[in-house]
Amino acid sequence: MEKADYFLKNKKAVYSEGINEKEFNSESYQTEILDFAEEIYFNNQHNYKTVYDHLLKKKLNDHQASQTITRLKNQIELRVNDFQEQLDTGVISEIKIVPNSEHVKGKVNADQIDRYIAYGAYQMERGDLENALELFNKALELDENATLAYANKGTLYYKKEEYEKAQEFYNKALSIEPNHVKILESKMDLLYDIMNETNEADFIDTVKLILKNDPKNPNALIYIVQIYLKGNDLDNALKSLTILFEDYFRENIVIRLLLDVFARLPKDRTLTEFENMKLQIRVNAHYQLEYCKGLHLKGIYAYDEAINVFEELNKLHEFSWNYYQIGIIKNLQGKTEECLSFLKNTLRLEPDLKDDMKQYPELQNLWTDPQFVMITK
Repeated sequence: MEKADYFLKNKKAVYSEGINEKEFNSESYQTEILDFAEEIYFNNQHNYKTVYDHLLKKKLNDHQASQTITRLKNQIELRVNDFQEQLDTGVISEIKIVPNSEHVKGKVNADQIDRYIAYGAYQMERGDLENALELFNKALELDENATLAYANKGTLYYKKEEYEKAQEFYNKALSIEPNHVKILESKMDLLYDIMNETNEADFIDTVKLILKNDPKNPNALIYIVQIYLKGNDLDNALKSLTILFEDYFRENIVIRLLLDVFARLPKDRTLTEFENMKLQIRVNAHYQLEYCKGLHLKGIYAYDEAINVFEELNKLHEFSWNYYQIGIIKNLQGKTEECLSFLKNTLRLEPDLKDDMKQYPELQNLWTDPQFVMITK
């Protein structure tokens, strides 16, 4: 089973219009979008994937969203480095957050308890697990039902690779708030990492409970599709895949799952299911779905049909990866001159793919070809 890490570094073959480049590169827009990205980052537990999704909703394309996240990371790194330098030079002494002995149960409000949990989470992120544990324990001393204190202790022990303790504290948190999706997700990730025959059923139950409370949860959907595939339940795999694809069609792991599901369908059923999926998803995902259909046809050696799909997509909007896939297919068909022509068109639109071409296994026979060497140098 593939781990649900859907924010991958691999090249994504996705088309999206995005913001007008002149407007996007203007100083005022860059300031505005970076401020927006930073606000999302700090309001969503420092999650860059959430920032990425929000940027796409602001109509940025994949490249623009990635650029913005890179700038955000650089900005945050500068602040962290500056803070670390002040720590290293002694301008700021070692950070240790000491619980107030005067804070006792029944004498503090909920906000103070939440502060102890937040301080603990901060220290845990810094790597000071001892101080973090002290702060979580203080929160629990003040409120034995402080759900997030138990959950954070679970994460702390997860970091320490004390998996039984981690699961114990996640379960304690869930005994108080059984439908808390974030805690369920943490437990799901833990169970995946320690997967064995004894906890597989618990893992599956956790995935299903997440989807009961959050039907579009991407990590849980990725897992449930694989669970259905393992049981050869193709109908439910398709249903879950459709929900996942509608919002996450840009992600390589989702594309791979789609191709895996369709590869297991009877050949005479695949095109019908592509059309059924198209009817159930938003229009902005249609282009990518057609691209995936082309990849599927290529994968089952229906080369001419695949070429036709990529050519039709280029009629809708010219896209480098359509030319790239046609070029690869032409090479597989032994049509070297046609292949090189399509590769040239690919590089006309996306010159950065030169390095990819020089490593792409299905083009290996061309790596020493003089014309190939010339267009990729």
